[in-house]
Amino acid sequence: MNKHGCPVCGYKDIKVLDDFNCTTFEICGSCGCESGLEYNHLSTEVHLANIRREWVVNNKCQWWGELEDKPKDWNPQKQMELAGIEVLN
Repeated sequence: MNKHGCPVCGYKDIKVLDDFNCTTFEICGSCGCESGLEYNHLSTEVHLANIRREWVVNNKCQWWGELEDKPKDWNPQKQMELAGIEVLN
């Protein structure tokens, strides 16, 4: 798992692990997942995919954070593609 970027949705503006691979407990503004609560450095891809499915299917990729923090050109599908995450339909 990378130290930066949400492993669930690919949002870049989050630090999920510190220099010691400990979770930061930061919450992703895109999908709302918290490092250390929903996932950690030992989380499997299956676990992350299940969380991702919840966000994509049940929450329709809704922006989770404050609206003023939402990037102007935010596109969750493109965000996942750029992060190398399989886009779910």
